[in-house]
Amino acid sequence: MPILRLLLGLPLGLVLVGAVAYPSLILVWHAFTRDGRPTLANLAAVLHDADIWRVLWNSVHVSVWATLLGGAVGTGLAFLVARTDLPGQRIFRTALMVPYLIPPFIAALAWLALAGPVGFVNQLWMAVTGAEEPLFRIYGARGIILVLALAHYPLAYFTVLASLERMDPALEEAARSSGASPARTARDVTLPLVAPAIGAGAILVFLRCMENFGIPAILGFPAKYFVLTTKIYATILDFDRAHNLGLAATLSLLLVAVAGGVLALQRRILGGRAYGLTRAVGQPPIFSLGQWRRTVGIAVTVFLLATSVAPLLAILLTALTRAYGMPFGWSNLGLQNFHTLFFKVPVVWRAMRNSLVLAASAATFAVVLAILIAYVQVRTRVRGKGFLEALVILPFAVPGTVVALAMILAFLRPLLGLSLYNTIWIILVAYVARFLTLAVKPVAAAFTQVHTSLEEAARSSGASLSRSLRDITIPLIRSALVSGWFLAAVPAITELTLSVLLWSAGNETIGVMVFNMHEEGKVLLSSALAIVVMAVALTSNLLLRRLTSGLAEA
Repeated sequence: MPILRLLLGLPLGLVLVGAVAYPSLILVWHAFTRDGRPTLANLAAVLHDADIWRVLWNSVHVSVWATLLGGAVGTGLAFLVARTDLPGQRIFRTALMVPYLIPPFIAALAWLALAGPVGFVNQLWMAVTGAEEPLFRIYGARGIILVLALAHYPLAYFTVLASLERMDPALEEAARSSGASPARTARDVTLPLVAPAIGAGAILVFLRCMENFGIPAILGFPAKYFVLTTKIYATILDFDRAHNLGLAATLSLLLVAVAGGVLALQRRILGGRAYGLTRAVGQPPIFSLGQWRRTVGIAVTVFLLATSVAPLLAILLTALTRAYGMPFGWSNLGLQNFHTLFFKVPVVWRAMRNSLVLAASAATFAVVLAILIAYVQVRTRVRGKGFLEALVILPFAVPGTVVALAMILAFLRPLLGLSLYNTIWIILVAYVARFLTLAVKPVAAAFTQVHTSLEEAARSSGASLSRSLRDITIPLIRSALVSGWFLAAVPAITELTLSVLLWSAGNETIGVMVFNMHEEGKVLLSSALAIVVMAVALTSNLLLRRLTSGLAEA
């Protein structure tokens, strides 16, 4: 056992300390020091800055309203799909997943193409009415709230839908047979049973909104509307400001504190609530829409067309536009932007290569580490497993902006003779730390399903630990390894929040290229590249779903 602990604990300790614990401690150190000396000056500067309080209010304001809107939409759609005779349920199940598969910053660009100052809706409005002012103003708080809600409502939808499908509707049927109306049954029976799921979905939406960078950056910068994530970004890049990194570190801790407070509140309110009974397979829906069935089906279809299809179609048309701002027509459409993108901007190919290599490398490292971590968690009684689990979850639980800043502060100067800053390696370390937990979960679950007697038999026959893992355990959990690899690789391909702070010349990623092109005013090229990113994201996610479902069936 001492040798086993050494073999497993040493590499795990080195990797997790270097990639997670060390950057986290350095972040806290910079928040409470200046020029290497402990001080509360950074905290005092933040707390006495009226602009910071305004930014904090902006973050809470847009996140709360987006949560209320997104949570209500997601919960309502989940109820329609799971508990009513809504027509086309199978189609809606898949279609309602689409916003979740599209990177949020791409969603912001799509809505900008649809409802921006020169977007298609405003162009049509001004052409038809002769108005000089646009109908919609997408920049600022309202636009951010709208896009955040529509980008994250699937989180509430999935959470509530899963709870409704696991519930046994016997209590609802009993209420209906006792004369209760559908509305009263939903209010007095269904909603109390799924309240924990509704609360959990709302918390997920709120946290994702609080940590989001892409949407507030794209829709907030032009209106000078900042939230905590974009304020941290701006503070890091404000090189003329004294102690800018220390102030950014303090802002990061403030963002983490808000997220932690929300999670603590969730546990306090919903910690003791249960989800209800197990539902029988094949149970038919119990709420009939009656004469409203067709109307509700049309309403859901219109919602999907307006919130998913229209923005994506708008950004596609923008990508095909020859001259931006000119009247829409066939003469103003073509593939010129894609030709320019792929044949006249060589950095795009480099960014695509970097993203694919980084995603594949990060996923591979994550799976290898996941095997060791899962073995320690499931197969050993090593002390400190709770601390190990916390180190694995921490980089994914905190906002990506915080993780990126921690990496900058940790590796700004050479460490042990190695310099990672301004190299592609710092992005790789950040990706591994960020997405490691996605690989660990399926691998750890697979380890629990492999009986220890198989490994013990191999060990008693003279096989070493590494050989028993290689010849016995790993072949049996191969499907979980593939699933973990894709779970880590897919979000890394189109990642923006980490990369936008860690990239350097020659190490651009595809997400960074889209963001930079948009910031430089290259609207047509950024839209064309956004279409490419969106296609990669959709294809990767659909491939992941197909592979994981196929592996589950196998």
